[in-house]
Amino acid sequence: MKSLLTVITIFLFSAVHSQQQISYDSIMPLANYNFVLGTNAIGGKYQFTSDSKLYEQAKHIRAMGSNILKISLGPNSPKSYELSITQKLTNTLDLFKASPEYRKVFDMDFKYIFTWVHTLTGIEWKKGISADQEKILYDEMFNFASFLLKEYNESGKTFLIGNWEGDWLLHPNYNRNFTPTQEHIDNMTKWFQIRQCAIDDAKKQSNAKNVELYYYVELNLVLKGLKGEACIAQSILPNVNVDLVSYSSYEAIKNNRNYAEKKEQLQNVFDYLEKQLKPKAGLPFSRRVYIGEYGYHASNAKPESFKKQYEETKEIMKISLELNLPFALHWQMYNNEYETNGESKQMSLINESGKRMPLYYLHQHFYKQMNSYIKNYKAANKVDPSDKDFRKKALEVLDSITF
Repeated sequence: MKSLLTVITIFLFSAVHSQQQISYDSIMPLANYNFVLGTNAIGGKYQFTSDSKLYEQAKHIRAMGSNILKISLGPNSPKSYELSITQKLTNTLDLFKASPEYRKVFDMDFKYIFTWVHTLTGIEWKKGISADQEKILYDEMFNFASFLLKEYNESGKTFLIGNWEGDWLLHPNYNRNFTPTQEHIDNMTKWFQIRQCAIDDAKKQSNAKNVELYYYVELNLVLKGLKGEACIAQSILPNVNVDLVSYSSYEAIKNNRNYAEKKEQLQNVFDYLEKQLKPKAGLPFSRRVYIGEYGYHASNAKPESFKKQYEETKEIMKISLELNLPFALHWQMYNNEYETNGESKQMSLINESGKRMPLYYLHQHFYKQMNSYIKNYKAANKVDPSDKDFRKKALEVLDSITF
């Protein structure tokens, strides 16, 4: 629970800065390509325009040059984005239709849209899932997936639907040393199976073309699995025919590890995760594992911390490209993490004062140069660069960008 000072501080950020008008950068045309590196727009503690917190962040992400968006579409989303929704919501599709803001960001020219989708049915999987509840959960996901496929037919978009850090749903009170019960493991397995089945069925029954939709499970305590301990990776993944796995990677990238140590740790994590997965045909990525969250803190009281944050962020970007991950998503566009005294943890690309941080320009310069490279390559060769060529160039570009 946040302290009173934290709450007051966050309120003041929102109240004061919402009156400012921080302009958007100009929109650049984007190549139809997977740039791999993206960011999150989950919730928001401040804003600067008359747009909603959701739409405002999406517009900043697009103006930065990204064609990847990640947002929340769950029970707490209307509150976190401060959306005006008065009707009672009983499923995810109801939520999507209840506010025009969701449609606005989905209609933008993002090629990849990630969404946190849990459930608005009120069903708590930890307590078990009855046959009637299974149908309700299945219908919720099937109907939402079918809607997206129909509405965005021929759009060229790829939708990726999944959960927030799943091991925290399995481990109460953020206690990584807790051993989940077999009952909860079985119930979560069933929950994931229902959701994946619903999406698979929606795709089979759809006539839509040039639009893709995949389901992912996000986990965050993989190091337990590497030691053979109970967690999603060890106890659940082998029993779910999931499309993709998202890794919220903080446990593997912090604690002052150097570049080589981070890369080795992440390589071990992703190799292990892939061994836990059942084979599945028809997936477009060479690897089915990716980084759903990564990021580092900084502090205004320690100006040198921003350079360290910048360099460590660039390291994860490079490692992700070297490991051939399909995505690596930075946390996040607007900061939403604060110390107990109200001090910002400075994880944003645009901070509470509306300032574009060095991390913003790191991403922006990357997108601008890679977009130009892809267009020039295609003009000269009549085809897009191969993934191997793209990643080679991307690493060169990152090396050329300095703090």
